[in-house]
Amino acid sequence: MGLYKLRKVNEDKESGILEKVKTDSIDYEKDFENWLENSPAVILDDDSDSTVLWIGRQVNATVGYVGKYPDLIGIDSNGNLVIVELKKGKTPREVVAQILEYASWGAELNYEDLNTITQSYYSTDKDLCGKTLEEIFKSVFLPESEEEYNIQFNVKQKLFIVAEEISPIVKQVASHLRSKYKVDICCMEYEVLKTQQGEFFISTEKILGYDEIRTTSTNTKNTSMNDRWNEPIKIKTVISDAVIKITGGKENSIFTSGEVYSQLVKEYPEIKKNTVGCQIIQDCVNHTSRKHYPSGQRDLYFRVDKGKFKLYNPEVDGKWDWQGNKLD
Repeated sequence: MGLYKLRKVNEDKESGILEKVKTDSIDYEKDFENWLENSPAVILDDDSDSTVLWIGRQVNATVGYVGKYPDLIGIDSNGNLVIVELKKGKTPREVVAQILEYASWGAELNYEDLNTITQSYYSTDKDLCGKTLEEIFKSVFLPESEEEYNIQFNVKQKLFIVAEEISPIVKQVASHLRSKYKVDICCMEYEVLKTQQGEFFISTEKILGYDEIRTTSTNTKNTSMNDRWNEPIKIKTVISDAVIKITGGKENSIFTSGEVYSQLVKEYPEIKKNTVGCQIIQDCVNHTSRKHYPSGQRDLYFRVDKGKFKLYNPEVDGKWDWQGNKLD
């Protein structure tokens, strides 16, 4: 199947030209690793309600007496450890053993270990340098919360194999590990495409794990894997519709994430309070924690005070970038 981009002529769709999009010869693995680091939500499901807080890249992971270097490690919204291994081309069968070695190393990390890794990773970040893992975690996932949360880090490990092509043997072994031994392992393929005008398109396909997670969520209400939205309507739409209902569509009407959660939990008992808060932050133009949710941002809300928001009006509230910084 060919992939084309419609190039408009004088902004006229009817006279547009179909431009072939071709695979480009770049350093896929390194470039995609950079892009994934900048867009952590890509590793999750397309309809995911959260992101990943990266805490390390190419960290020295000692397995036995040998130093290993997982490409990316992070923390999800539940405090679980996320380990990502990227491969260029077709995955060798050894990649499964490799990521299991990383998992065995990661499972032994306590909070102090994770905190050391995190502080090293953010040592040059002007906003997060010197902060603890717990402080950074709360700034990403719980920035507006007044409640006390006792986060248990690294209770479970989530493994992701990402490559241009997931080989049949890797998929088979990973599937066996999921079904037989309940290993939380997912596989994703990617392809980098480039137009004749120099624009890049990234195609991703979830090969294993994502659909199974949805099935588990449907059949099992109390499992640790029940952490994804499992409704036909997108969670973004559910939340924004609730905001409109609460405010009546009035721009100066103030609302809180708690009010939105209270509105939704009656109809969607499985929805999480921090999920609602994170979605509002992602779509809040002037929230400084917005930068942690770069994928799928919508300019819908404006923060008037801690925990208080209103509908965004660009003519009144000004223009803001994706990181929550005001534009001149």
